[in-house]
Amino acid sequence: MVTIEQYTLKGIHFLNEDALIIHEQAGLYGVLDGVSSVVPYLSDKKETGGYLAAQAVKDYFESLDQVGQLAEHAAAANDKLRELMEQAQVDMEKKDGLWGTALALVRIQEERVEFLQTGDCMILAVYQDGEVRPLTWRQVAHLETPAIAKWEEGVNQGLTRQHELHGTVIDIIRENRFKSNVNGGYGVLNGEPRAVDFLEYGKINRSRLAHVILLTDGLFWPVNDVPSGRTYWDYIAQRILLNGLKQYTHELQDIEEADPECLTHARFKKSDDKTGMVLHFNDL
Repeated sequence: MVTIEQYTLKGIHFLNEDALIIHEQAGLYGVLDGVSSVVPYLSDKKETGGYLAAQAVKDYFESLDQVGQLAEHAAAANDKLRELMEQAQVDMEKKDGLWGTALALVRIQEERVEFLQTGDCMILAVYQDGEVRPLTWRQVAHLETPAIAKWEEGVNQGLTRQHELHGTVIDIIRENRFKSNVNGGYGVLNGEPRAVDFLEYGKINRSRLAHVILLTDGLFWPVNDVPSGRTYWDYIAQRILLNGLKQYTHELQDIEEADPECLTHARFKKSDDKTGMVLHFNDL
């Protein structure tokens, strides 16, 4: 038996571009982090490309009658996303106009857990003895590092406003969008055929498995606020399990509210959308 704990909280923008996948009959659970195009897009309903992408992939997985290979389903969802963009007359040859979404998805079966990921959403397995096992890695971390370093350099030089600091890194952020689904870049579902080549997936057995945690990047704790001697993902997982997902989310939001110009904790916006899910296995 699996108990589901879930929570989502909108960031500073007018739409929550994150989404949750819950298809209990198929044992499918996931989180999505929509990525809006660099070239601004709004639908007739005032929906951004990132919102539309996350919702399209959510709808695809939640409507499945039968579940086969997760990677094949992700490819089909990616094709659906491409169709939607073509219908909206998005130029599929220009990466800065593409809608996209990161994804972390698991399929719970009797003896095993299958997982699939792209982008920077994370999946953590936690065992009965408390050991935390990251099943995924942040595919965009190596691209964000230079921008974060540039941001911190700006702070050290005396910049005190978030919009000023953002101006120093926007070229790096824009350039990174052209590295989707290429070697040396990162994976993301954005309608590009090569998106399927950058999916990460696999399976683990359920022996002594106690929890599975799925997170969008808005729920990543500030790196410089993690106590020395604690590994990063272990700290996050144990904090979520100790305090509960909702309290953890609001504690993180409090840190961000106390640092609105992003000076103490370098980041590209005061508050990102935050979405998480914890699957508790009760067959211990």
